[in-house]
Amino acid sequence: MNCLRGKSIRVARLHARDKHATKMQDQINKPIFVVGSPRSGTSVLAWCLGQHPNIMPLPESGWMGDFAIDLAVRYQIGSARGDRSVLSAMNIQCEEFFNMFGQNINTLILRHRIDLERKRWERSVGPNAPPEDLVSLMVDQKTRWVDGTPEYSFHVCGLRKLFPKALFIHIVRDVTSVVRSMLNFHRVDGSSLVANEQEAYNYWFRAVSSCLLAERAYGPRVVFRLRYSDLVDKPEATLQSLFDFINEPFAAECLTPLQQRINSSNVPANFKIGDPATDAAVVERAMRLCAELVEVPQPSEASLAAAEELEAAFAERAQYVARMDTEYCRVRQIITALEKENAERERSYHANLQRLRVEQADRERSYHADLQRLQVELQRLEAHITKLTNRLREQLWDTRKLLHLLDEVESVAARLRSSRRWKLANPVTAIKAKLFPNKVSLGYGHLERVVASYLQWRASRAEIAKIDDQIKVLAFPTTPTSPEIGQTNPTPVRD
Repeated sequence: MNCLRGKSIRVARLHARDKHATKMQDQINKPIFVVGSPRSGTSVLAWCLGQHPNIMPLPESGWMGDFAIDLAVRYQIGSARGDRSVLSAMNIQCEEFFNMFGQNINTLILRHRIDLERKRWERSVGPNAPPEDLVSLMVDQKTRWVDGTPEYSFHVCGLRKLFPKALFIHIVRDVTSVVRSMLNFHRVDGSSLVANEQEAYNYWFRAVSSCLLAERAYGPRVVFRLRYSDLVDKPEATLQSLFDFINEPFAAECLTPLQQRINSSNVPANFKIGDPATDAAVVERAMRLCAELVEVPQPSEASLAAAEELEAAFAERAQYVARMDTEYCRVRQIITALEKENAERERSYHANLQRLRVEQADRERSYHADLQRLQVELQRLEAHITKLTNRLREQLWDTRKLLHLLDEVESVAARLRSSRRWKLANPVTAIKAKLFPNKVSLGYGHLERVVASYLQWRASRAEIAKIDDQIKVLAFPTTPTSPEIGQTNPTPVRD
């Protein structure tokens, strides 16, 4: 059974390829691109068109726009030196260069349409389905294809260079619905389409603005504006006008995809937008453009100025991409120089760090040596201070002792002067002292002079009165009482 099934499929594929080769000889390279902001209905509209007997729906590609820019860069390289460059030397014009690549892309897509249909058929009906359905799909060839990649909104000019006969359908949906859908949509890999509400508004505005510029540049014969609300509210009339634009007869089966939601974001009914972090100017700009799309119809004629604007933007993008290799090499040189400089700095840093560590170790050794020397010196000074303190303390005690002795001498001299025995032994001196009290002194002459000198010296030395306090400062445990004459002073306690 499997052998028969495989044989039927192979026969069908051969028959389909032969029929396809016959059609390819006179077919027109006229693909259809559905453009517009993501979540505006590009997928469902492309799938609707893909149900037409002559139109094949492609999965979203995403590579043709950048490919057109790469071709522009390669053409610049191939014609940069005039007759010394192959393209300019052979008079290969830019339009022909692009057109040839576009024709080959179109041929490859149509030639491998059988493989795409087979994979879709196996995925939808399973491996045990009867092969007759697949045979019918392969025999029924289609000569056109439709691509609903939303990112092609920014590449209409490049796609027109690849496919000069291509037609574009700009599907427009109100910005509020698009933003709500963007915020709830996740790609196949699980990543979010946009990070936040403001990014969603900006994405819608950029995509729609780019498509509106294409509308003005190429006119209604190339770009057809279609409202998403019309597709939902009056699908048959909308598709009929759309098929008139692409010059294909209306097919009722194209309404089938509208009966079920595909690629939906499944927005919750209670989901609301209005993030306070969103820039109000961004929201207002998008809402104003959305209102203009309702009020202002599509231009009826193409605009040369808008076409030149698109061409300039395409050329600028090509120049940017062309400079990327040069800029990449320059940046790599800068990175290499910076890496070398950084390596030298690291070597210098490590050398300085090692030097500083050695210096720090030397400083620490010197510090410890100085500290030990200062500690020894401090101990020596403390010992010397202790010695001097003891000596001073002894001298203070000796001075205090001497003061007591001299005080006793002065007291003895006073008693001698006033004693009756002395006056009887020296009557003449006593009479003279009485008669001349300020001129004649009583007592022994030499003793009186010593006492007078001592009293004069003590009066001039105020610190003598504080000698006991000085002794206390030197930490004497006790202050001994004044010794009497002939009494021995107590021995001071040594520290």
